[in-house]
Amino acid sequence: WGIPVQAQPSPAPEADVGTSGPLYDELARLDSLIFDASFVSCDAEAIMRLFTDDIEFYHDLTGASYGDEVRDDFRRLTSSCPRENGVTRELIAGSLEVYPMQDYGAVQRGVHRFTERGAATRTVAKFVHLWQRQADGPWKISHVLSFDHRPEPIPAPDGDG
Repeated sequence: WGIPVQAQPSPAPEADVGTSGPLYDELARLDSLIFDASFVSCDAEAIMRLFTDDIEFYHDLTGASYGDEVRDDFRRLTSSCPRENGVTRELIAGSLEVYPMQDYGAVQRGVHRFTERGAATRTVAKFVHLWQRQADGPWKISHVLSFDHRPEPIPAPDGDG
C-alpha cells in the first residue's frame, strides 16, 4: 500500500565553524593580542594597528565613541596600565565564536571577565568585534559592542593550600 521508505543515514556532524578552523584560530590570536596590549603590555600603538580609521565602539555603560575618541580612550587606558593596578582580563573558556562575513571579514563574539585585585566582585561582560579584512591582508576591528556588564562574586579561596 505504499512505497517503502528507506531510512537515510544521518549526515556526519560537522565541526562547528564558529569554534574551530583557520579563521577561528587567527581571530582568537588577535583577541589575545588586543587584550594583552590593553591590559598587560599596555602598548597603545599595538592596539591602534588593530583598529580601522573609522572604528566605532559601543559600550552599554559609557555609550558610543568613534574614531579618534576610541583611540584616545585606549591611550588613556594603557597610560594607567591596568596590570600595574591589579586589573586582569580573562576570556571565558569556550565562549569565543568566529563567523565569516561575506565580502567584509568576520564577526567574533565572546564573554570575558575583568578582575581587580582586592575587589569583592569582578565584572563579566559580552563582546562582539566586527573584523574587516584589509585589501593588503591584515585584519582590523571596525566595530566593537561591549555589553551586559554585570558583577560576579569572586569565589572564596578553597582553603586547601
